[in-house]
Amino acid sequence: MTRWRPLRDITLALASASALASSYETLPGKTPVARGAALFSKYCSLCHGAGGAGDGRAASVQNVPPANLTVSWRSREYKMQIVRDGGAAVGRSSSMPAWRDVLTDADIANVVDYVQTLNTENRR
Repeated sequence: MTRWRPLRDITLALASASALASSYETLPGKTPVARGAALFSKYCSLCHGAGGAGDGRAASVQNVPPANLTVSWRSREYKMQIVRDGGAAVGRSSSMPAWRDVLTDADIANVVDYVQTLNTENRR
């Protein structure tokens, strides 16, 4: 049975590489904002809500309510940091997870590009 171990290891390595493929590669042809919208829907809307108003299904169980992104006055750089490093890293709620181990830098930039479009007060 040990003779199959290299094949199993190769299969596991290929499966892992496939699972870690960037969303950029899995959403070719879409604009950065469209890729960001898809990622936001998958990773962020549970807490922040579909429209980013902080009214997602999980919002009511948070100790600190999720940010209402439709009125956020924070800079793009700040948003990049909080998505990448999590709320605690910027002195905000630890309920906001760090996404750096899940999303690539390009993915995070796409999410922030999309979040910028949610701001109804046009303060970016």
